Amino acid sequence: MATAPGASQKPATADTGFIFSMPERDHPLTSDVAFLRVLSWYLPKDILAAVTPELARIAEEAASDPVKRWTCDAEVRQPYVKTHNVWGARYDVDNLVTSDGWKNLRSWGAHNGIVAIAYEPQYGQYRRIVQHAKNYFFGPSSALTGCPLSMTDGAAKLLAEVLPTLPPSHPFHEVYRRLTSRTDNWTSGQWMTERAGGSDVQNTETWATYAPLSQKTGGHGRLDEGDYLVSGFKFFSSATDADIAVLLAKTESGKLSAFLAPLTKQITDADGKVRIVSNGIRIHRLKNKLGTKQLPTAELELKDVRAHLVGPLDRGVKTISHILNVTRAHAFMGSVAGWRRCLSIAKAFARARSTWGVPLWKLPLHLRTLADMELKTRASLHLAFFTVSLMSFTENGFPPEVGSGTHAAIPKEGAEARVVLRALTATSKAVIAKSTSSGIQECMEAMGGVGYMDEPDEPENLARAFRDSNVNTIWEGTTNVLSSEVVRNLVKDDNLEIFSNWLNRAIAGLTNKDYRETLSDAWQNLFRKLEGGKGNFIDLLGDGRRIMFSLAWVVMALLLAADAQRDGEAVADEMARRWILNGEGGVGEWLLPNIGGSNAKARFQEGDERVRWDARLVWGNTLPEAPQAIRTGQPKI
Repeated sequence: MATAPGASQKPATADTGFIFSMPERDHPLTSDVAFLRVLSWYLPKDILAAVTPELARIAEEAASDPVKRWTCDAEVRQPYVKTHNVWGARYDVDNLVTSDGWKNLRSWGAHNGIVAIAYEPQYGQYRRIVQHAKNYFFGPSSALTGCPLSMTDGAAKLLAEVLPTLPPSHPFHEVYRRLTSRTDNWTSGQWMTERAGGSDVQNTETWATYAPLSQKTGGHGRLDEGDYLVSGFKFFSSATDADIAVLLAKTESGKLSAFLAPLTKQITDADGKVRIVSNGIRIHRLKNKLGTKQLPTAELELKDVRAHLVGPLDRGVKTISHILNVTRAHAFMGSVAGWRRCLSIAKAFARARSTWGVPLWKLPLHLRTLADMELKTRASLHLAFFTVSLMSFTENGFPPEVGSGTHAAIPKEGAEARVVLRALTATSKAVIAKSTSSGIQECMEAMGGVGYMDEPDEPENLARAFRDSNVNTIWEGTTNVLSSEVVRNLVKDDNLEIFSNWLNRAIAGLTNKDYRETLSDAWQNLFRKLEGGKGNFIDLLGDGRRIMFSLAWVVMALLLAADAQRDGEAVADEMARRWILNGEGGVGEWLLPNIGGSNAKARFQEGDERVRWDARLVWGNTLPEAPQAIRTGQPKI
C-alpha cells in the first residue's frame, strides 16, 4: 500500500508522492455471498456441487489477464467496414473488421457454453439456471460479445421449436447444430428495427417475395437456397458479423412473417469457379453510439436476400416471441451481473481508500450508501434468477422438488407458469436494466473522480460499464414499451386472476406476519388498479410504468422475505425488513401510492446499531476490520 498522504514533506511530482493502487479483489465466486445464496435456492445440491468447479473456473478466467487484455483490445480497436479494394472494386462481401479481442471473447463465451448449456441434457430442468450462472461471470467481461451470443441463443430456441416438423435433410438441422456448438459455432443476428418504427414492427418496409429456385441441392436445398427473396432496409442490426440472421418481412398479404437467411451464399462463375459472395446484404454504415462501441451495429440494405420462412406464414410476431424471452433474459442477467461487478470494485476501493484520515468504508454515510446498493442489487438478483428458473422449468419440465416449502414460490405448471413468466420476463428486463443504469452511476460516484475516468485500456472501467449498461434500457423494448406489454397482457382474458392466484398463494406462505400483511395490502392495491382500469385501458396504460415498477417491488419483496424465511439467516431478514417495512432500497420513483414506502411497522436503526448492520450487509460476517473499530477515528466536524 502506498504511503499515506501527509507522511512526507517533500513536494509531490508527476511520478512521486502518494499514488493510489487498488487492492487485489477477492475471488469473484467465493466472495459473492449474495450470488451463492441465490444459486443454492434454485439448484439442488448435486447439480450445485457439479457446477461449482465450472463456475469457479469461468469466474477466475473472467478476472484473468488474458480476458482483461481481450476486453481492452475490443474497446481500443473498434470495428470498421471496408467495402472496396484499393482499385475501387467492391468486395464480394463487405469486410467488417473486428479486433482479435472481440473474436477471442466470443469464442471464450461459446466454449463455456453461454449458449450451448441451454440445449445440452446434462443439467435437465435446471439448464437455464446453470447457463445464466455462468453468464453472470461472462457478461461483465465479455465486451458485449454476449449480445450476439444472446441472439444466437434466441435463434436456437426458435429453431428448436420448428425442427420437429422438418425432415432430417432440412438445412435448419445443421444450423441448429452450429448455433449450439461450443467449438465450430455460428452466431445469429436479429434484424427487426426499421426507420418507420422501432418497436412498432408493423410499419416494416422490408418485403419478401416467394421465388423458389427451379433446381436445388438435395431434397430441401442448401441454406443459401431459400424459397424467398427479401429486400428492404434495416436501421439497427446488432451482431452484424454473424453467420445467419433472423428477420421480419412482409409478404404479399401485407402481414409479417419471420425468415432466416445466411449472410453469404455460394455461386459458380461461368468458368466453373465457386465463390462465396454476399447474400444480397450490404453494410450502409456502422452506428456511432454512446456505448457498446465494441459491438458492430449497422444499417443494412437488403436486396434479393435468399431466405427461408421460419414458422407459419403471416405469423411473424408470434414466431419471434420465442426469441424475445430469451434475449430479454440475457439483457436483465447481464445488467445485474454488471452492476454487481461495479459494486465489488467500489467496495474494494472503499476498503483501501482513506479520507480525512479515516478509511472510507468506516464513514457511516459511505457505508450506508454501499449498504443501500447491496440491498438493491440483491433484490434484482433474486428477481433475475427467479425469472430464469421459471423460464428453465417452463422449457424443460418442472422438477418435483420445486413444490417444497424451502424452494422459491414457483407457479404451478401450465397456464399459471406461462402467465407469470410473460409478465416477469418483461418486468425483469425493464426494471433491472433501469435500476442498473442508476446503480452503476452510484458506483462511479462512490469512487470519486477516478470513477468518471474513461480509459479504454483499463479493464475495470466503470465509466465504460455505465455507457454500455444503458443500452439494456432500450434494446429489446424500452421501459415504456415493456410496461405497456405487461399491462396489456395482465388485463387480457383471465390472466390477472391467474397471476393473482399465484401471488396471493405465495404471500400467504410467508410466516412473518408483518411482511405478509404489508405485501398482501400492496398487491391488493395493485390488483384493484388493474381490475378497475379494464374499462379505461388508455388511462391504465398511462400508469404503465408505475404499475410495472410496483409489480416488481412486490415480487422482489416476496422473494427477499421467502429467502429470509428458508433458514432464518439474519442478514437476509434484515434485507427483507428494510425493503418491505422501511421502504429502503426500492426500484425508483415509479410506484403507485401505498406501495413501496415505509409503513407503521417500520423501524430505522440509528447510531452504532445502524453502522453495525450496514457493515454486515456490505461485508457479510467478515469485516475489513473488527466491528468495535467501526466508529473509531471518525472525522471531527
